[in-house]
Formats: sequence, structure tokens, C-alpha cells
Amino acid sequence: MRDRGFTLLEVIVAIAILGMGIVMVMQLFSAGLRSGRLSREYSIAVLHAREKMEEMLIEPVQGTGEFDDSDQWQTEVSDYNVLDSEDLKLLKITVRVSWPEAGKDRAVELVTLKAESEEFR
Repeated sequence: MRDRGFTLLEVIVAIAILGMGIVMVMQLFSAGLRSGRLSREYSIAVLHAREKMEEMLIEPVQGTGEFDDSDQWQTEVSDYNVLDSEDLKLLKITVRVSWPEAGKDRAVELVTLKAESEEFR
């Protein structure tokens, strides 16, 4: 009776299967890291947009600017006349925060309405 080991072909096939498995795991890990980074960037942009929206609700003015981390913001204020009322005026306030990421421009936009009454002006 002879003791037999693995043939060279069996070893090569096993290493190839193991290599493909490792490559797939690394690709999944890399995609998870990219998704996490993108989620972080969107979260920061939403926080910036909410901060700017709070300012706009106090003093609605159009403008552009940049945050400390180089995210850029743009605000728009326009009349939103759906009511035929002389006493109540609606303003549509839009805040857009954008940032460059991997050659693409990403952006978050918040929109709200603000009611202004003649009584409180």
C-alpha cells in the first residue's frame, strides 16, 4: 500500500479557489468602506444645510458661501404665492450644500416654507 498525497493539480485548484474567495471578501470590505465614507459626507452636508436653514428662518436672504471644511452653500428665497391673501405671505427657502467627491459634485438640498404675516412685520 502506497501513501498518497495531493497532486500538484489539486493544490493549484485549491489555491485558486482560496484566492478568489479572498478577493471577493476584500472587494466587499472596500465597498463597505466607500459606503461609510459617502454616508459620513452626506451626514455632514445635511448638518450644514440644517444649520444654514436655521439662520435663513431668522433672516431669509439669498447668498453663497463656504463652510470651514470647504463644503459650499447656496441659498435662495422666493415668493410662494398659493394663497390669495394680502395679510399672509409665504416664502420658499432653499438651502443647497455641495461638495466635490471623486470627480463628481455631490449635493444636498433642503426646502421649506416660511409664513410672514403683516401683523408681525
